[in-house]
Amino acid sequence: MTAAFHSRAPRQTAMKGLASALTLVCMVLFLLAIEQKQAVAAWATVRDEAAPAAGRVADWAGRLPSGEADGLSGLKSALADDGNPLVAAPVDILLAGEFGPMDETTRAALGGATFAGALVRFDTGESFRTSPLRIAAGRESFVFGQTFAERLDVPADAQIELRRIVPLTRGAAVRPSALCGGETPGLIALLHRRDRVDLMLFRAPARLGPDAPVATLCGVWSLRAR
Repeated sequence: MTAAFHSRAPRQTAMKGLASALTLVCMVLFLLAIEQKQAVAAWATVRDEAAPAAGRVADWAGRLPSGEADGLSGLKSALADDGNPLVAAPVDILLAGEFGPMDETTRAALGGATFAGALVRFDTGESFRTSPLRIAAGRESFVFGQTFAERLDVPADAQIELRRIVPLTRGAAVRPSALCGGETPGLIALLHRRDRVDLMLFRAPARLGPDAPVATLCGVWSLRAR
């Protein structure tokens, strides 16, 4: 009898464990059923907030030659943001298509522009390959004494997409550009408003913020969807 009791004990313990696990699963399913919208929203928030950081890490890693790394400092730089980075909604991130000049200054400098994924092509013949950096708020200063909101005439909470300019061909260098007075460009800022795009180009090394020199900015142009 004692032997039979001991043989049943492990099975009883296993059944108790299974019952506890099933109870937990049922509770989770119940919560998901009554709060599906909240659960989905929470997941989307986590996903969207994690994506920019993951993208910066991937971009940092993608710039390294095979089998090499620049250590923890490179990873820290990839994750570091200036100010308070924002997360753009999917509708704000999507920028594609052909845009024409809104004024004569833009027509003379760029002609028009085509946005195709990471590539930005201008009618005047220049092309830039870009990599996502972060979303800046309109209230942020890009040079001493001037914010994006003031320069582009937008609200302080407007979202400005910042992109690094990277070589068109892996292993090559970013070429100097006539749009930067013959110097090397380092960063593009884009404000997408329905059928309009405002584009700001900055010299390399890209330095934005209240202590950045005014000469960092190459130019500001406005385009409208064709």
